[in-house]
Amino acid sequence: MINEDKRRFMRMSVDAVAKLTELESGKVHQGVCHDLSATGLSVTVSDPIEANSTVDIFIDSSGDMIQPLSAHATVIRCSQEQDEQWIVGLEITKFN
Repeated sequence: MINEDKRRFMRMSVDAVAKLTELESGKVHQGVCHDLSATGLSVTVSDPIEANSTVDIFIDSSGDMIQPLSAHATVIRCSQEQDEQWIVGLEITKFN
C-alpha cells in the first residue's frame, strides 16, 4: 500500500510544551506539540477544543538562538486519542 502525503510542507517531529488559549473564551490548555510544519501542527491536550475555534499558540524554545513560536490558528479537527487525551489539528493563520 502506498501512503501518499498530500501536505505541501514537510512536518517536523517535536516534543514541546504548548500553551493554547481559546480567543473566544480565554480558556487555556496546556499540551504537548507532536509535529509542526510551516502551516500547521498537532497538539495533545486533556480537554477537547471545538472545531473552527481560533486559538493563540505559544511554544517556548529551548534556547536563546531559536525564537518561541507565537501564532493564531484555527482548530481543524479534535479527536479523542485515549481517555482524557485529545489530539488537536491546527492550521496556522497568523504568526505574531
